[in-house]
Amino acid sequence: MDWLQQLWAWLADPNVAYLLLVGGILAAIAAWSIPGTGLAEGLAVLMLGLALIGLLRLPISAAGLLLILLGALLLLSEMYLQSGGYLGLSGALALGLGGLFLLPSGTGRRIAPVILVGTTLAAATASLGLAFLMRQLRRRPPLQTPERLIGAEGIAQTDLDPEGTVWVRGETWSARAVEGRIAAGERVRVLAVHGLRLHVARVEPPLGPRPASSPETSDPPSGSMGPAALGGGMAILLAVHLLGFLESGLLSGDPSRPPDPSLTMARQLSEQLATRPAREQVLSMIPLALGWIAFGLLIAFLLLRLRGSQGILRITLFGALGSALFFSLRLLILSLLGPIPLWALPILGGLAFGLLLWWRRRPGWAVLNLMGLLLCSAAAVYLSSFWTPIAAAALLLAMILYDVLAVYVSGHMLRLASWALQERVPLMFLIPLTFPPSPSGGPTLAIGFGDAVLPAALTFSALRAHPTEWPALGTLMGILLGHMALVSWLLPRGKGHAGLPFLAGGAMLGYGFGALLEWALGFG
Repeated sequence: MDWLQQLWAWLADPNVAYLLLVGGILAAIAAWSIPGTGLAEGLAVLMLGLALIGLLRLPISAAGLLLILLGALLLLSEMYLQSGGYLGLSGALALGLGGLFLLPSGTGRRIAPVILVGTTLAAATASLGLAFLMRQLRRRPPLQTPERLIGAEGIAQTDLDPEGTVWVRGETWSARAVEGRIAAGERVRVLAVHGLRLHVARVEPPLGPRPASSPETSDPPSGSMGPAALGGGMAILLAVHLLGFLESGLLSGDPSRPPDPSLTMARQLSEQLATRPAREQVLSMIPLALGWIAFGLLIAFLLLRLRGSQGILRITLFGALGSALFFSLRLLILSLLGPIPLWALPILGGLAFGLLLWWRRRPGWAVLNLMGLLLCSAAAVYLSSFWTPIAAAALLLAMILYDVLAVYVSGHMLRLASWALQERVPLMFLIPLTFPPSPSGGPTLAIGFGDAVLPAALTFSALRAHPTEWPALGTLMGILLGHMALVSWLLPRGKGHAGLPFLAGGAMLGYGFGALLEWALGFG
């Protein structure tokens, strides 16, 4: 091949095309936020153009492109809504998910997990850095306000007869001459400000003293709770999905060979369940739903009635959580690095329980959320391996009803959450809504682990059971829209609310829309 053919072949590499696409998006966002330099604009055009050449030579999935577009919109929205970096972090995670979906699973090709993780971390770092810079700039007093121009001198850009424009401190202002006509090019001094119009007079020697300008003392708010809650929750939900897709191997190009042997038996049971009629699939979930509800009521009874049971319950929960962390770490390393030698398994076990001990000694929200992501992603992968989408939807309906009763009727779910926070048992994500987070506490959004696990399980089950990615993508979008509705309607009330009616309800509606779209495209 000549050098031109080698260039086309290099651009057609999925890893190269994806890196160019993400780099071009980040350069375009930088050009949007800092216009006029020309460097970011040119780099964005170059990288996006080369990415387009490579993508046109690949079997690209529209679902992946939509997720990448969502990521770009979230990154851009961070500049306007200023959520403290949460929306930008959500955008970075959406870019990573878009890379997972970019190539259909049937092609046998995928973007390297290391590149997906690296680009996601790079985009997240850039977004958080930009958010930090914007917070620092917002804390400074404004360099230029109309009131601070009183006494400043400038030059008339047009004739003031009596109105025109003047150039003062690097900006063009509408101005009105208070005495007589002022010709263009003459020096003027600002005497007063009315709205956005300056009242000026001609400068004549000797120059009089300039009136002192009082500095601005207003301290703008450090963040908006609404965008922070929206972006923080989306970041958690997207991160659970991203880790789950990496751990499950569903998008590895060969869905029939999961990366972990422990999932094989579960998926075989799910395939047997899929051969049964839909009515039997729904009925098979009733014992499981009743078992989970009974388990939740038992925990509530032990906490509220038997004081001596808290220690036993705490030990039991920590043992289960440590085992789940070990399972999640094993799945993640298998997906990223390949088979794990036997001598490394005790190290993974020590790392899992070390995270729990770290949380016990330093119960910070960052460590808790890290553990929660590992726990929830592994739980969603494992549970979805047992379920067909119909069975998962039936279970979600039952759990929605239970969540409503447990929060609004009996209230034991709220008491369980309070106990978990008091006893430092990781059962929910904590997202601080003020920046920087206050050491003494502040407004915090809490999302239960179950609210993240159960809807995500429907996403993974839909991806495994359907020939296209549209039902899974619809489920994911429905979860995000449900979270948006939850934050918009219930967050201002300042009380604990049931999350599953919104998140799981949105997941089921999104799954139905995606399945309908798949059928309309001729894949049903």
